[in-house]
Amino acid sequence: MADWKMEAEIEYCVPCGYANLAAWMTSELFQAAGTAIAISLKPGTAGAFKVTVDNEVLWDKKAQGKSPDIMEAKELKAKVINKLESLAKV
Repeated sequence: MADWKMEAEIEYCVPCGYANLAAWMTSELFQAAGTAIAISLKPGTAGAFKVTVDNEVLWDKKAQGKSPDIMEAKELKAKVINKLESLAKV
């Protein structure tokens, strides 16, 4: 059985050069949940930058119209922490 409690996927546009953004977001999510989250990176195209945790889209560049800034990344981390705390209560 896996040790993690949540799964995250970060889809990022390769031609747009979003690999560094995806790596940064991976680091942010790992800081939030540590080994309780399994993070996968999915190369994409067409300006994609989407962060999904347990099938819930937390950020979609196409919907938001931009990539997340530092404050928005903190909000994403807080959502992940809240999800993790909710799982611990079950």
